Amino acid sequence: MMPILRFRTSVAALAVPLILVVGPSSAGAQAFVPAKGEGSVSVLFQDVAVKEHYNGTTPFNNGQIRTEIVLVDLTYGLTDKVAFSIGMPMVAAKYTGAGGHPLVDLSGPTVVFYGLNPLDDGTYHQTLQDLRFNLRYNVTKKGFWLTPFVGSVVPSHDYDYFAHAAPGSHLNEVQFGVSAAKLLDSLVPGLLVQGTYSYGVIGRVLDFTPNRSNVDLELGYFLTPKLRLLALSTGQLTHDGIDMVPNARAKLPALVYAHHDQVSRDNFLILGGGAAFSLNEKIDIYGSMIHTVAKRNGHAIDHGVTMGMSWSFSTARAKDRMIASDRSLAKCVCEKGTR
Repeated sequence: MMPILRFRTSVAALAVPLILVVGPSSAGAQAFVPAKGEGSVSVLFQDVAVKEHYNGTTPFNNGQIRTEIVLVDLTYGLTDKVAFSIGMPMVAAKYTGAGGHPLVDLSGPTVVFYGLNPLDDGTYHQTLQDLRFNLRYNVTKKGFWLTPFVGSVVPSHDYDYFAHAAPGSHLNEVQFGVSAAKLLDSLVPGLLVQGTYSYGVIGRVLDFTPNRSNVDLELGYFLTPKLRLLALSTGQLTHDGIDMVPNARAKLPALVYAHHDQVSRDNFLILGGGAAFSLNEKIDIYGSMIHTVAKRNGHAIDHGVTMGMSWSFSTARAKDRMIASDRSLAKCVCEKGTR
């Protein structure tokens, strides 16, 4: 009989983040919450390669983007039902190709483009990206977990978003959503399904309201009590915005072109797989690989590889409480804008 396992095993693969490469969803936006006084610290590294750009649903070669990301994420249980997560990625990106973005001057009455943006000069440029915060409340558990949440994404500083190698889209966002998870032992012993829906409110950018819906789905199979295999999928639908066109600098209004990374209909479907392994009662390691299978506008991920480690802890006098009766639980997700 497998041992009774606690929250630390549910966060073991918590932050292998699809969130970093595909969107602003929080790594903590999921169905499981730790007991009061318990939590985890995750450190993640992600390598993302982009080979194709999209005008609408038409791919074209406009150079390549390589992005390296390090994320530190903290999750902590305030009560047995309420938990928060907070994290911020460090992003280093480079663009190689002949289609680099120009510099843009938006200070005058007209938009002025000139020269080449230094971020697209073929070398790595690194900076902090966006602060991500998430607060969630568990409604049900014991075989089926349902957890609404609210979160936010706030740029850490005034970084440049108008470049292929920009660290992010520099948009403030408030997220509302719900996560659910269920053990499917009656169908396949050791099988867990987990899903999340979130709606991101960005507000008005120029004449557009590019709010977006994100859906994540994960299947986890416990090959052994320590080893979990995962199948991952994530999709995004942007509810307003533009389709990019060939020769966009000449065909789009200058102000729209200067903000096209913020107002394009960035839709995608990404699939992947991963695994997590428990080294001991406090430390887990995990990894995943993802690939874009459908895309509208923006940059398609040729491959994204994530590796990470999670350390679970209990504060003084925190009770050791369980959230599962006969299986360890694992989560493998990812986030960052593809810019």
